[in-house]
Formats: sequence, C-alpha cells, structure tokens
Amino acid sequence: MPNLESELLRQQAKSAKLWLILILIAAAALRFGYQEGMLAFGGSFHNGSDSGKYLAIADTIYETGQFGRMSGGVVQEEVNRMPVYPYFLAGVFALFGKGNLYAVVLVQILLDIAMIAGLALAAAAIDRRLIVPVAAVAAVIPNFLVHVSYVLTETVFLFFFVWGLCATLWAIRGRRTGWLLAAAGICFGATLLTRPVMMFFPIALFVTLLVTLPRAAAANFGRRLVLAALPGIIVVAFAVPRVVENYRDYGVPILTNQSGTHLLKWIYPCLRTPWTCSSLGQAWKESEPIVRERIDALPESERANPARIDMVMREVGAQRIAELGAKQIALGMAVGMFKNIIQTGFYEVLTQFRQPPTFFSAMPGHTISERIRNFVTVNEGNLFMLFWAIAQATLLLSRGVQLVGVGAGLVRPETRPYVLFLVMTVAYFLVVSGPVADPKYRIPMEPALLILFSLGLYSMFDWVRARRRQSGQLLRHELA
Repeated sequence: MPNLESELLRQQAKSAKLWLILILIAAAALRFGYQEGMLAFGGSFHNGSDSGKYLAIADTIYETGQFGRMSGGVVQEEVNRMPVYPYFLAGVFALFGKGNLYAVVLVQILLDIAMIAGLALAAAAIDRRLIVPVAAVAAVIPNFLVHVSYVLTETVFLFFFVWGLCATLWAIRGRRTGWLLAAAGICFGATLLTRPVMMFFPIALFVTLLVTLPRAAAANFGRRLVLAALPGIIVVAFAVPRVVENYRDYGVPILTNQSGTHLLKWIYPCLRTPWTCSSLGQAWKESEPIVRERIDALPESERANPARIDMVMREVGAQRIAELGAKQIALGMAVGMFKNIIQTGFYEVLTQFRQPPTFFSAMPGHTISERIRNFVTVNEGNLFMLFWAIAQATLLLSRGVQLVGVGAGLVRPETRPYVLFLVMTVAYFLVVSGPVADPKYRIPMEPALLILFSLGLYSMFDWVRARRRQSGQLLRHELA
C-alpha cells in the first residue's frame, strides 16, 4: 500500500510538471502575441513620463557608466529612482542596441515566465495540487500581460519578489530554514532596489515570521527571533550603501526622494477626494506656495538639495493630511484599498491598443439600469469592452473564492502559517498604497491572491466531494 501511494504521488508530480511546462510555453506565446498585436494597433512600449524617467537614467549609464541623468552635458546623480531597473535597461541596450525597447519587453517576457515558474513552486510548498491552477491563472491575468509590455519596473520587481515569496514559504515548511530565509532576504533586497515600496516590508516580514515559523525550525525563542529577523536584516543591508551615499552627498539619510512628492501630490489629494482623486491638481496648486515658502526659508546652499526638498514636501504633506481629520483619513484609506482590490488591469489594455475607454463608469444615466442600457448600446460589437466586462466580472468572482481560501486555510492547522504569510503580503501592500488605487499597485499582491484563489478553489472542490461521499454513504446505509 505505501508503495502504491508513493507511485501515485510520483505520477501526480510528473503530470503537474508536464502541465506546468505546457502552461509556461503558452504564457510565453500569449505575451509575444499580445505585444505584436499591440504594435499592430499602433501601441507603444513607452508609457510616457514614467518610462521616460527610467530610460533617461539607462541612457546615462549606457553612455557614461554612471547612475544619473545628463543635464547640460553633466551627469547629475540620481536620488529619485531606484537603481535595479535602469541597470537592467542599460544591460539590454548593451546587448541589443541603445533604445531597443522591443528587446526590453522580450527579455521581460523571459523574466515573467521565470516568475510564473517561481509562483508555481511557491504554491507547491502549501499543496502540490495548486501548481497547475496558479500557473494557469498567472499566465492569463491582464495585470501581468499589460506590465510585461511596458518599459516599467513591475516585471523585474515581481520576478525578485515572487522568488523571495517562494523561498519564504518553503522556509516555513521547516527544512533548510536559515538558508531559505537568507535567499528570501536577497530577493526582497533586490525588490527594494527596484521599487521603494518595500521600505517597511522587513518590519511586517519579521512580525509574521515570528508567528509562522515552525517549532521544528526554531526550537527556542532566541533562535526564532534570529531566523525571523534574518531576511529583514539582509534587506536593510541592501539599502544601507545607498542611504549612506545620500547622507554623504546631501546630508540626509534617505533611500529616495520620492516619498515627499508621493505623499503631497498623490496620497493627500486621494485622501481628500477618495472616490475619484479629482483634487490632484487643485491640492498641488494650494500646496505649492507653502512648499516654495519653506524652501526659500532654507539656507541658500540647501535650496537645490533634493533631499532637503523631499523633507519639506513630506512635512507639508503630513501636515495637510493631519488637517483632514481621522474620519476622512480612514474613509480615504478604505476607499483606496477597496478600489485597488476590485479594479481589473484590463482597462490598461485599451490604452495600449489605442481603444476608447467606454467603461461602465463613463456611461451617462440617472439610474443603474439606464447606465447599463447605455453601456450595452455604446459597446455593441466592441470586442475590447466585451473582454473588459468579462475580466472585471471574473475578478469580482475570484475575490469570493479567495475569501474561501483564506477561511479554509486559516481553519486547517497545516495551511494556517502559509495563509497568514500570504494575507500579510496583501495587507502590507494595501496599506502602503493607501488611497492611491491603480491595478499596477496591486502587482505585488497578485502572487498571494493567486495562491489564495487556487486554495479556495480546491477547498470548494473538496467540500463538494465530501458532501457527495457523505450522501453516498447515507444512501447505502438506507438501502442496507
């Protein structure tokens, strides 16, 4: 009997591996086809301002070897953007030619396929049955398709983050825990140097690992503390050289000077008008004189210091947010998180394929039924909007399945530590994104959400099978 069970497990593993390979091939073909279709519709891999900022740094690295931007023939040191993605772009340009964006997105396809493989392996740490559904859904969700086709950080960020997630979930199993947590720290450190959104992640990671690390891996509390802190310490070590360099050059120990701008130009106005963020322009118009006055009050030598300017903007942003009051802040955060969770990334497909954004929210009408009729009329025969509607409905349905996955995973002791960790990652990025709702800010949450979706799916299948088995037993009992 044990031999038969072992053989069955081997066959299942072999089948899962074959399916995974086929899914990865299909995912690569889908991404390549998507990009070719996008070009056929006149789309671009360059999304505008954000792509331009990274490309300017990459061009400077390519031309001079220095991390900065050219200004008047002089390289200005870069404090705003993190270094990993510009160096990635410069590396692609060195291999395939400067400014070759087509080569960039093709390399991003390879990274995305490796990410899906890592995500499948991460799911296997919980239950090998999850490998195929996790990989299959990751292969087709719009949020991944869209961002692998833009010259933006998301694909590189996700590659490192998913492999860090994978190492952490396998560490929770209790084998080679120290080595796996060290590997997770290296991966998470690379994500921090890709996007600063990871700045506070070591704190959440430490607290969660204290709870989720198995007793077998941490026989005493002291060892548990060391293991829980290990990946966070490595992440901090990745940040230290950049912080020290900025302190040496600008007198302020900062990782990036994005924080003040983000707080004042995005967080504050989206808290102020949560559902639409419609006060973006007006809020900055009101805040700019205050910022300018405080900068002018600095010593003359500090007025062009990007780190000092960032501090001023952070102070003004924090002050203006405090003026909103606790109730408005809570409302803004709740609305932003809600929108972040329910918006499909498919809306960006319309931008990439140069299609008019005739969404339901843009439809005129005084009642819901009237707006539905207008939506159907306006988009009759529009395949793009049909796919958008399917993507949006599927996303909303998946959220219910994920809640089942969370509930079922927390109830079962064997899956509880993994689910706690996955829920932490979703909660962390929701809080950090706050009131700024955009599917691209959900990118770091997608891996955990996909695993929870597959867990919920199998939990429902198991429940149905158990009910059928119970009904069959009752029927046999009655017939006997």
